[in-house]
Amino acid sequence: MSPATLLLIDDDTTLLELLSGHLQRAGYQVLTANDGGSGLRMVAEARPELVVLDVMMPGMDGWEVCERLRARVRVPIIMLTAKDEEIDKLRGFRLGVDDYVTKPFSFAELAARIGAVLAR
Repeated sequence: MSPATLLLIDDDTTLLELLSGHLQRAGYQVLTANDGGSGLRMVAEARPELVVLDVMMPGMDGWEVCERLRARVRVPIIMLTAKDEEIDKLRGFRLGVDDYVTKPFSFAELAARIGAVLAR
């Protein structure tokens, strides 16, 4: 069986590199996008099995990316964000995210959450 393809959308290139490396070592194929527009294009082209999405990005933020994804595809989404207020978490779940992880986070925990969402 081929490894699941994940798409990471975040404007923090250092985090993308670190997270990508960790998830590749965990057995995933990882694609990255550093803004919402390119992330939406990559979803359409690559059809990842799961998207890890940051909320706070310049231009098109993660909320808008999530809404656009939900209007087009059924891909699971995990929000990965510094926004840890309950109202933000509730907004994410209302938009249809599958999980919500706040920064700082452990790479091992995120990998476990990805595995759990993919197993559903």
